[in-house]
Amino acid sequence: MSFGALVQVINQGMKIRQLQYFVGIVEAGSISRAAQALHVAQPALSLQMNRLEEEVGVKLLDRGAHGATPTEAGAAVYRHAKQVLRQFEGTAAVAAQANSGPSGPVVVGLPWTVASIIGLDLLRRVLAEYPAVQLQIIEGTSTLLGGAAEQGRLDMAIVFDNSANAALALKPLAAEPLWLLGARGTLAGRRQLDLAQAAEFPLLLLGRPNGVREQLEKAWSEIGVKPNIRAEINSPGLLLEAISEGMGYSILPSASLPGKGSRLKLDRVALEGGKLMRTAYLAIPRQFITTSAMECVADIIVSCVQKSVRDGRWKAELFDSMIG
Repeated sequence: MSFGALVQVINQGMKIRQLQYFVGIVEAGSISRAAQALHVAQPALSLQMNRLEEEVGVKLLDRGAHGATPTEAGAAVYRHAKQVLRQFEGTAAVAAQANSGPSGPVVVGLPWTVASIIGLDLLRRVLAEYPAVQLQIIEGTSTLLGGAAEQGRLDMAIVFDNSANAALALKPLAAEPLWLLGARGTLAGRRQLDLAQAAEFPLLLLGRPNGVREQLEKAWSEIGVKPNIRAEINSPGLLLEAISEGMGYSILPSASLPGKGSRLKLDRVALEGGKLMRTAYLAIPRQFITTSAMECVADIIVSCVQKSVRDGRWKAELFDSMIG
C-alpha cells in the first residue's frame, strides 16, 4: 500500500477500527473472546464484521459453535490488515519521535543460535541508549523469521536464507563454518571431513524448517548421497545434550557451539576444511515505513554482531572483512 493510500484509509476511522476488530477476532479465535479483549459489545462487533464483509464483497469468517476462523480470503485479508495496522502505528511513531527522539515499538527476530550470542547485548544497549524504544525480541528458526518479516510481523530479523525476495532488503553480516559434532573422544584424530563422509555418521539433525538442514539436504542431493539420519530434534539444548551423551552426531554452525564454561564436552571437525559455511543477513521489510527507532536498533544489531566476532564469542568472519 502506498503512503497516499494509507492516509486515505487512516482518514476513514471506521475502516481502521474494522481492521483492528477483524484482527482481534482472528487472533482470539471467536467473536465473544475478541469482544472481551477489545472491550466492545459482541453484537456491535458482529455488526462491524458484517459491514466489513459487505465492503470487501467476500466472506471472511466461518462462524460456528466452536468459534470463528478465517476463510481463505479472510486469511489474506488478515495478513494485509496486519500490514496496514503496522504502517498506521509506524506513522504515529514517526510523529512522536520528531519531538522526543527515537521512540516506539521495534520487533526483532533472532535465530536461537544468534540470540544466545548477541541477544543480551542488544537488549542492554537499546535500554541504555534509547529508553523510549520498546524492544521486543522473538526467537525462531531462520525460515519462520524470514516469513514473519516478509509479512510485516517483524520489523527486522537475522536470517540465513539469501533467496531472491523482493519484499526483504538483505544486508550480509558474517559467515560461519559448519561443524560435525560428536561426544568427546569420538572424533579424535580427524582434522577434516567432506559432506559424503559426514553423511555416514548416525546423525541427529534439527528438523525442518531450518536453514542449515535445508542447506545440507541440498548439498547431499547434489552429490547423490543419502545421509544416515537417526532422529530429528527441534530443541537445541536437547540436541547438544544428546550429542554429548554419545547418542549420535550432528552438523551445526559455529554460533551453536557450547561456550568455554559449558559442561558439555564435544569434539568437532570443520566440514570441507571450513569451506562449507552459512551467511547471516539482516533482513528488513521493504514495503513498510521505517522509523528512526528501527534504524537505530538495526545499527546496534550490526554493531553487536561485529563485536561478538571480534571478541571471539562467535567463530565467524565478518562479511566486510571477507570482501575487503
